[in-house]
Amino acid sequence: MACPQRVVDHYPCAPERPGECLAVPGSWVKAVIVPELHVYSIFGFMADHRDIRTGRHCVFVLHVHLVFITKYRHQVFAVKHLERMEEIMQAVCANFGAQLREFNGEPDHVHLLMNLPPTIAVSRLVNSLKGVSSRRLRQEFPDDLRRHYWWAKRLWSGSYFAGSVGAAPISVLRQYIEQQSRLC
Repeated sequence: MACPQRVVDHYPCAPERPGECLAVPGSWVKAVIVPELHVYSIFGFMADHRDIRTGRHCVFVLHVHLVFITKYRHQVFAVKHLERMEEIMQAVCANFGAQLREFNGEPDHVHLLMNLPPTIAVSRLVNSLKGVSSRRLRQEFPDDLRRHYWWAKRLWSGSYFAGSVGAAPISVLRQYIEQQSRLC
């Protein structure tokens, strides 16, 4: 029999103690334990413990940065609109099982930092967020929004930005979103 190789194997039935061997077709593989690296290699620097969520069969940390712009980039939002929009978007996210972690915006666009379960399609969530917020804001602030959208009846542009958050630490992205000015 050949000398066992040093391999870290993530096979569910793999031996858990050094020295035990696992039969693999064509060779033998020796298990090596690396306990201190396991958590950091999975979650890295991007997750606090409060960011780790669990589902029925999974543990996940999925953050998405969304940016919505107004139709024709009109300067529409004042502070009162952004505050109400944050409440509306919190409610929509709760219906989807998502968490709105940060929200801020400027007169012509908004930024959202979301924590999503893996069962949600980002496009469906975006469609719902934009549709519900547009409808409710036009109902609650008809005079403010009518002068920009009296004929189109659309608050948002058809496009949006969605970026997975993983390259930058969450704290850096939160700081960026918080620095968006609500001064109108």
